[in-house]
Amino acid sequence: MEKKIDSSGVIKAKKHYEEKSAASRSESSHNKKTRFTRSSTESFAQSRAKISLKKSSPRAQQNKEDQLTRLNKVIADSGITSRRNADDLIQQGVVKVNGKTVTTLGFRVSPDDEISVNGNPIPQNIKKIYIVLNKPKDYIVSVKDESNRQTVMDLINLKSRIFPVGRLDRNTTGVLLMTNDGDLSHRLLHPSYEIEKTYAALLDRNLLEKDAKAILAGIEIEGSKANVSELFIDPNNTRKVYLTLNEGKNHEVKLLFEMLGYKVKQLDRKAFANITASRLPKGDWRFLTKHEVFQLKKMVGLF
Repeated sequence: MEKKIDSSGVIKAKKHYEEKSAASRSESSHNKKTRFTRSSTESFAQSRAKISLKKSSPRAQQNKEDQLTRLNKVIADSGITSRRNADDLIQQGVVKVNGKTVTTLGFRVSPDDEISVNGNPIPQNIKKIYIVLNKPKDYIVSVKDESNRQTVMDLINLKSRIFPVGRLDRNTTGVLLMTNDGDLSHRLLHPSYEIEKTYAALLDRNLLEKDAKAILAGIEIEGSKANVSELFIDPNNTRKVYLTLNEGKNHEVKLLFEMLGYKVKQLDRKAFANITASRLPKGDWRFLTKHEVFQLKKMVGLF
């Protein structure tokens, strides 16, 4: 996406940025992606011999392997947790396949395998749920907290199991997606899909033009450059900055400004992909529309 600096070098502010349709940005970011699908046709040669001691052909072996699915994906698809947390559960030794503990990451299972987590069989054929929450301050983005602090789950009055898509700091507010669709969650967070996230940051002082240009040029954080595709300064308050990134590193926005000597006093996520929290008061949530879910899946090659 083209960096937003005009010919005079002045950073432009964008009116009603919160209401901007992220769908147009997202489509331009992803319309060049190629979706790769795997398909195979099974063919079995009939042996003329009445008794055959031959091993399975490489193609037959491949067809059998194509029917297997990574264990962490199956757990995530059951709605228990995300793929990343499923890997943690596997390493902790609380996952069993057909009664045997599996601790190997990347382990594959067939549709007929019986899988349990902490002794409980994983749910089958669950209804997929997609939610956007306008996260308020002082809530932990986690399914549960060891210190018994308030979590975002306390704001969702659903019996179905869901989990947050990614993280927001305790003091960061704004758009938080929640679901029980592990495959979609995994892809939305994977850096290869470059899903855009837009933030409004309130700084401790006015952002200088040279620093704004440096941010757009790319500030190195922990060995790699932060990829900021858009940056706008509020004309009514030049301490308030809107910026769009297509990465998801921890504390990235705060670290970005700290590298230039600024402190972020407030941080609010305005959009995740094409989803905003406009018209949602802090602490409220809603189900995503079918169109919104379709657009999310289209971005990451699930449609």
